[in-house]
Amino acid sequence: LMSAPDVLRQRVAFALSQIFVVSIEGLGAITWRNVAAAAYMDVLEKNAFGNFTDLLKAVSLSPAMGTYLNMKGSVKASGTSAPDENYAREVMQLFTIGLYQLNPDGSQKLQNGKPIETYSQADVSNLATILTGWNFASSDDPTALGYFNQAMTHNASQFTAGAKSYLGGSIAG
Repeated sequence: LMSAPDVLRQRVAFALSQIFVVSIEGLGAITWRNVAAAAYMDVLEKNAFGNFTDLLKAVSLSPAMGTYLNMKGSVKASGTSAPDENYAREVMQLFTIGLYQLNPDGSQKLQNGKPIETYSQADVSNLATILTGWNFASSDDPTALGYFNQAMTHNASQFTAGAKSYLGGSIAG
């Protein structure tokens, strides 16, 4: 950071880290939290000048974000358990559409004097099913630190199968 020749990339990565936040304290489940956080900053640096879709995908599949907002290890519903909704909620609320619909000037759209919500609890629950089945790319062996630099991989046996819908759209099974 201090001696990098690409100062603009470093500044953009820092700005992105203030939006796509992970905290070392929130990575308590990881043995090498500092390595996970450093690898996460590498993800932000790599995607600093890319498009938003690629950035959001890279952030979502990073081991640090997966751990911090509970997408890592979220599995399909079984018995009394349901997919973890934390990342689904945060990706809509903090990283993309926000809590309330906005006018082109940034003011809130109102209906009967109240702000119009951008998503419902059903949208959160349905998006959570879409985000099931992700885990570290390699074993959880704390001596094999390479998995922090790899995107999480998908395990189809832990994924919620079938067609899904959220935000007025649908995804085929």
